[in-house]
Amino acid sequence: MARTNRYASVLRPLLVGKGSPEVSVVLLYDIESDRLRTRVSEICLDYGLQRIQYSAFFGKLNRNRRQELALKLRTEVGEESARVRMVPVCEADLADMWVLDQYRRDADELKKVAEAGAKKEPGLRVLKQGE
Repeated sequence: MARTNRYASVLRPLLVGKGSPEVSVVLLYDIESDRLRTRVSEICLDYGLQRIQYSAFFGKLNRNRRQELALKLRTEVGEESARVRMVPVCEADLADMWVLDQYRRDADELKKVAEAGAKKEPGLRVLKQGE
């Protein structure tokens, strides 16, 4: 009698980058250590997530990328105190989402003002007699 693999249909390895379609995720964290918090934010940015708050990121990841990110974050956190949540968001909920982005100035505008301020002459000018 030929033996069949009874797990063949259950345990199918998936290649990296394959798997379920991309879903939107919100990743939130609360980490005490400044150094660790910076490393976690850099990892999130490396995975293409967009920062929406100081400790919150949003983006689309497939299942394998989500698992890979979770493992990388767990390894990075190690034994330190941290709370990390990755919440998948369905397309129906995204359709109901509303966004209010209101800033006094855009970051690029602030950068230009800072660069222009460094090149300008001082605001105080000494006048000679007769001027």
